[in-house]
Amino acid sequence: MEPAREYTPEPRAEARCRACGEAGRPIFTKRGFVFAECGACGCRFVVGDLPALVYDEGYFGGDSFGGYPDYLRDRRLIVENFARRIRWLEPYARGRRLLDVGAAYGLLVDSARHAGFDAVGLEPAAGCVDWARRELGARMIHGTVEEAPIEPASFDVVTLLDVIEHVVDPGVALRRIRRWLRPGGLVVIETGDFEALLARVCGSRWYYYDPPQHLTYFSLSTLEALLLASGFGEVVAIGHLGRSVSLRNFAFQLGRSLGDGFWGNACRRLAGSSLGAITFDVPDRGNVVAVAARVATGRS
Repeated sequence: MEPAREYTPEPRAEARCRACGEAGRPIFTKRGFVFAECGACGCRFVVGDLPALVYDEGYFGGDSFGGYPDYLRDRRLIVENFARRIRWLEPYARGRRLLDVGAAYGLLVDSARHAGFDAVGLEPAAGCVDWARRELGARMIHGTVEEAPIEPASFDVVTLLDVIEHVVDPGVALRRIRRWLRPGGLVVIETGDFEALLARVCGSRWYYYDPPQHLTYFSLSTLEALLLASGFGEVVAIGHLGRSVSLRNFAFQLGRSLGDGFWGNACRRLAGSSLGAITFDVPDRGNVVAVAARVATGRS
């Protein structure tokens, strides 16, 4: 079985929180996946042991459970979004050595480099790594956050933008990242906020509730608590940065959410049409949150 292409969920698995390991209670089912809320830390998560998605070029080209219809066709928009985030985090960085986790085709790495950072990307998709090295001259590490051979205290900033929700064990990942950061180093996380207005209005239909690519879901308070439990101290900034999106990507994601019926198929046709090139701005306030937290002095 190719887990990025097909997966049958197991609805009777034990509800153990992916963030802290404590017991959770089921709250709803979506597309056959059971969602639970942790009774200890408050995070929400998809229940059970899911096979890891194959984060390959198919994930970035529409041939997957999740991902993008055509990532590189939206390159200009993505670069603009990343540049906005680099400008936001730059005043809080105490050094210029930056690692982008889940770097895809290295577009944030390139944006950070143009802003004066000594930037490196970490990405599991070999094709993306090769493209970034060849087309951008970006420095890339092929691997996952769980296995990457990165020396302790070697970065000043680590970014995880739309990444933490994909990680099988976000607590383990953040503890590893803390060791990669120098004392006073900065981790920057951007992810959906299930206590935000859009999530509350949509309920289980919220597009961020999207297994098996998205596994753990946070509110601002639960994300801050996980950072504290993972060895981070002061939260130095909270942002709602907004982003530009293409109708192609918006319709593709909406079609996935609506399924195989009339409206889902109509959205997919729209995504593949010439109208897909239309772009528009989406405010993140009420939907997505960015958090920057610092390793406490003396921690490594």
